[in-house]
Amino acid sequence: MKYRGFKTLLAIFLLGAAAATVRADAKESAEAFASGIKAFEAKDYMTAAEYFAKAELLTDDEARKFDAAKREAESYKKAGHKGKEFDSLQKIVKNYPSKINFSEVIDRQFAIGDAYYHGYKDPAFWSLRFIPFLTGKNRMQEIYEAAIKHAPYAPSGAMARLRLAVHYLKSSDNEKALEMLREIIRCFPDTEAARFAMLELGNALSEMSLTGDGDEKYYNEAISVLQEFRKKYPDLSENEWVTQCENNVRSACAQRLYQVAEFYHKEGQDNSATVYLLDVMRRFPDTQAADASERLLTKLDKTYFPEQIRPEIPPNYPKYEMLKFPQENRTLLVAPSASNGKFLLPVYDLNLNKEKK
Repeated sequence: MKYRGFKTLLAIFLLGAAAATVRADAKESAEAFASGIKAFEAKDYMTAAEYFAKAELLTDDEARKFDAAKREAESYKKAGHKGKEFDSLQKIVKNYPSKINFSEVIDRQFAIGDAYYHGYKDPAFWSLRFIPFLTGKNRMQEIYEAAIKHAPYAPSGAMARLRLAVHYLKSSDNEKALEMLREIIRCFPDTEAARFAMLELGNALSEMSLTGDGDEKYYNEAISVLQEFRKKYPDLSENEWVTQCENNVRSACAQRLYQVAEFYHKEGQDNSATVYLLDVMRRFPDTQAADASERLLTKLDKTYFPEQIRPEIPPNYPKYEMLKFPQENRTLLVAPSASNGKFLLPVYDLNLNKEKK
């Protein structure tokens, strides 16, 4: 009986202590919130944000927590610290998704990512923010990825994906970049981002097809993307580059098949070599590999005779119009030799050949 009474008294004591702690926390939260308002009005935004963060942490009132979190993000925005603003927005999206204007918050996250893309960096130390080289890391990738995860089909997501894809390519994360470029083309088909994504995808696949493409996986997709671009945008100036890129890819694939034929020939398997040589001539008649294949096939099969004239091989690089510099009515720059000595430095005798006394 005594033990039960002790347990009851202990429970009452603990409840009372918890209630007192809650009241103390609520009071401290209210004080922090009021201090945040005061600091915000004084335009001390970083201090205000810290007070609002403290107020959110200490209160159990859901409405007060959300209000404090919003004011914290607004304070960081006013202060110009985009990294901390993004972190505050992330907290809001995670903890209060039903209370926010979701599209507005996500658009702001995309805008912060755009700022990092254009070169913005957080100061490493807020008190030393006037020193230009004391900056933190570029958080563009982290912010764009988070925003896309929250709203995969947001209009801003198209350009964000394109920038991320280029970033992945520069970081040699090729497969991730290719998948993101495909997403842009699939999910945002009629946007400017999709047009650039087709060019980036075609270029990336073309480069990857030049080496290590034995199954022609990258070659086939590259040709498909480049042809689709030409079909969708027939009047754009980029089509000249697209055609040149396609020619280079086809030449590389033809050369690879020819090298396989050469290998079989050296191994004494001329029948297999003939299959590859005929494949090159049939699929890539306008390449240098087709010329080489015809010469080797003629050597392997004395009865072989070309049935048709193959098309002309396109140049490796596009042709550019050569323009002359316009003639000037007067001399642009007077050469020293034609200045009547005006621009020639005087020559002094340094007495190098005279004997020292």
